[in-house]
Amino acid sequence: MLRTFFSEKVRRHSSHLNRVTSQQWRSTAKFDVGPQIAPKIDIVSFSAANLIGGFVFGSIGFVAFMYGKRMNLWKTMFLGIALMVYPYFITNDAAMIVIGVFGSTALFFFRE
Repeated sequence: MLRTFFSEKVRRHSSHLNRVTSQQWRSTAKFDVGPQIAPKIDIVSFSAANLIGGFVFGSIGFVAFMYGKRMNLWKTMFLGIALMVYPYFITNDAAMIVIGVFGSTALFFFRE
């Protein structure tokens, strides 16, 4: 008895959902948002120098971070995090290399 009551209730609810047509659903949904947003998105084009430089300086930053974490050296650890993260935000190849060289030499001078 109870099982038939719930199955009847589920059947009625599903039939109500089936009555909503796709045309009604399309009229409430906004599908034209993509063309408005698409011209505003700036897609980054990675060059080979950018990818290689990001890998090299990110690797140096990872090693510095692990060393600073094990030796409990905060400056080294934060410089390592900075070297790992900054290539994601710099698209100019020359600027990325200059910042990476500066950060790597900072690791040498700020060691304890």
